[in-house]
Amino acid sequence: MVSKKKKIGLILGSGGLAVHCMEQLVLLGYEITILRLPCSKIKIKKNIDCIDIHYETISDALSFLRKKSIFEIALIGYVERPVLDVLKASHNSQKILLKIVSSLNKGDGAIFTAVKEMLIEENFHILKVQDLLPELTLPSGRYGSSFEEKKTLCEIKSGLAIFRNYAKLDIGQSLIIKGGHCLGLETITGTDEMIKAVVNYRKSKLPELDLGGVLIKGSKPKQVLDIDTPVIGPNTIKLANKASLTGLVVESNKVILVNKGLIFDLLKSFNMFLISTNFLYKDL
Repeated sequence: MVSKKKKIGLILGSGGLAVHCMEQLVLLGYEITILRLPCSKIKIKKNIDCIDIHYETISDALSFLRKKSIFEIALIGYVERPVLDVLKASHNSQKILLKIVSSLNKGDGAIFTAVKEMLIEENFHILKVQDLLPELTLPSGRYGSSFEEKKTLCEIKSGLAIFRNYAKLDIGQSLIIKGGHCLGLETITGTDEMIKAVVNYRKSKLPELDLGGVLIKGSKPKQVLDIDTPVIGPNTIKLANKASLTGLVVESNKVILVNKGLIFDLLKSFNMFLISTNFLYKDL
């Protein structure tokens, strides 16, 4: 527990992770102030200070934090690519936004890097949500149901080799491997949509002849993990089961599991495995 209430600012996106982290930080005794992004519709309790961010007046939001002597912030939740109209921004906000605009036609890594550099230049320290709530990630280990050791590990190793090359492209954070073949690659639509595509593909085949497969999810080489962390939740597990996958592999200490207890329960009920490992190591 935090002995003395520590002030932190949360720049809040959308999704279950944002809600969970906000609630857990309050339970741990943090005094939080919310800056809610335009893409977020999350309801904030009345006893928590909150303002809605408008990108054209971003300087006002940052000044709000400074007036409250808050210089440590964490960015939590799903964030949509911002739509900016720099010409409508206030003078101070224009100076801030111009540091980001040039990155908007690039990959996610470039955008998050620009945001991080901007916040540092504005004298804020960025906190990693996984450092604030370390239980969100998994250390290396095997979880869920058992599996056919030699065959499965061989498939996973080949999948990780593909993942390491794919991750360099900065287009997604996950793929599905089966029998040496890549069944799906995540793009801007996200992990769950990739799995749904596999579900639809398999509906057109003979299911009994095309079962199995492993979902691999991890970080990209230049991913800004301070503000952009890979996430899986219970719905991902449900979809993986619907797609007839046998298990998942996640990067240890880097992939956040939302509602970990429920995820483990689902793995058990679906007879699926989950392996957490360091993607840079060849040994599982």
